[in-house]
Amino acid sequence: MFDVFLLMKIVIAALGLIITGLFILRRISSDKTKGQTLKHNISLIRNEKLLMHTNKKLEKKRQRLLKKSRSFRNKSQNELINKSKKLGITTGEMILASKIQMNLD
Repeated sequence: MFDVFLLMKIVIAALGLIITGLFILRRISSDKTKGQTLKHNISLIRNEKLLMHTNKKLEKKRQRLLKKSRSFRNKSQNELINKSKKLGITTGEMILASKIQMNLD
């Protein structure tokens, strides 16, 4: 009887570890995809001329990016540099996106 309880405890602990591991992997993969979409949207901003919005698709992407980057306006430049290193985006692009956001607000 002692072996059955020990076996049940081991199975429950293993299931808990597996569920925790899957949750952590899911969080990491979602952060990577967010970083990739942010990179893509910043490249679309760079392709679009800021004074003349002729391409409606690029303008919509820019507006979405600016809405998502509202948190950049209160951050210092050091925080932006750390965020850009984490996402693998050049620091200039992150600062550009934050300055565009500040100018439009």
